[in-house]
Amino acid sequence: MADGEAYSILLGDDGLPMLYPNLFVTISHRCSFDSSNTSYMAFEHIRYLYEICKFLNIDLIQRCKCGDFLSKPEMEYIVHWAKRTVSTFRQHVANHKSVNIVSFVPKLNRLETARTVIVVDRKGDISLITAYNRITNFAEYIGWLEKMFFNLDDSKTETLLKSLRPKRFNNDDEDENDADNYKSMRPHEIIRVLDVVRPDSSENPWKSVSLRYRNQLIINMLESLGCRRGELLKIRPIDVKRRAIDGRRYVQIRSNVDTDDSRLDRPEGKTLGRFNPMDKRLADMYDNYLIHHRCNANGAERIPYLFVTHNHRAPTNQALSNAAVNKICRQISGVVGFKVHPHSFRHAWNDKYSKYANQRVAAGIVTEAKSESDRQKLMGWGEGSKMAMKYSKRFEDERAFKVGMELQEKSSTEIQSIVGVYEEDITW
Repeated sequence: MADGEAYSILLGDDGLPMLYPNLFVTISHRCSFDSSNTSYMAFEHIRYLYEICKFLNIDLIQRCKCGDFLSKPEMEYIVHWAKRTVSTFRQHVANHKSVNIVSFVPKLNRLETARTVIVVDRKGDISLITAYNRITNFAEYIGWLEKMFFNLDDSKTETLLKSLRPKRFNNDDEDENDADNYKSMRPHEIIRVLDVVRPDSSENPWKSVSLRYRNQLIINMLESLGCRRGELLKIRPIDVKRRAIDGRRYVQIRSNVDTDDSRLDRPEGKTLGRFNPMDKRLADMYDNYLIHHRCNANGAERIPYLFVTHNHRAPTNQALSNAAVNKICRQISGVVGFKVHPHSFRHAWNDKYSKYANQRVAAGIVTEAKSESDRQKLMGWGEGSKMAMKYSKRFEDERAFKVGMELQEKSSTEIQSIVGVYEEDITW
């Protein structure tokens, strides 16, 4: 866009923008202030939906215009392929090019014939979360078409498609001993990661001294600030400042689009801008990297962002990319033996905050409402946001587990003092 905003457009086979998909994503995502990456993924899902419909000889637009909405068997077939990888589907299409694919018509025998081409190969399955999100996009787009063309308040197709989504999480994806699907890390895992990224650690996976100090600062800022990866990569040295009132350090997390950012996969902030404090430990790491190591990268003085590449063979380096941060976390994962992801630190921050906030509420220092208001500001969520419920889920589940265990142990103590004891031995 003219203001530097990155935005995608879905093109048809003729190379022209597809009217309805672009209108839907613009209205439902861009106008709702979703990030460009969210809009991009919506386009990816809709593009795949059109591939499936083309294979099944379904003209979505024409069907919605004439009120010939999708039948349940058709939706089930679409959902089946929504749960598979795109490459698996395309291979299936290639294998059946010479076969006359039966069109869906309201006749049972023809529907059953069409179903016989389904080949179940679990190797082509995608994750439950991806399938859930993909089918959600399918449902909302088709529902939007139906409501637009027929001025409907609700779409039965959208409702039914959403009912066919897999559950986001089930026992197949869980460790029976640790049903953890909240993308977080436990305190001992955080400590393990922070220990590995120490520049003087024998387990540190990077040879370059500059990389060691840069990556230590990256991981510690993610852990201490609870910011998103994109927000971290947008930080400029001028964003780290001191408060005039007491000299304490803070970093400004910016949400606005950087029109001068030339990175292909431009980092973005999905939440509101804010000011996050930096304690002395974190500020010292920042000063050390900025003063003693960042300057070693060729061309760093011309890069406006804090984190840069450190390729000494290149005549000039670049601002660090999203993919580079992901790679750093993968390298750490290879050392510590468990998955480390940039977003895990945001969830872990909320676990830590929940524990600290509960202690302050119990001590009467702050009210629960004020505590949640502080969380929203530090995380960049708008007033009334429900995101805190998502990010604090593991902590709440852990607390409920402990309460349940304490209740059982208390009850067991009482039961053992009574069950099997003769009536005359019981003291009431």
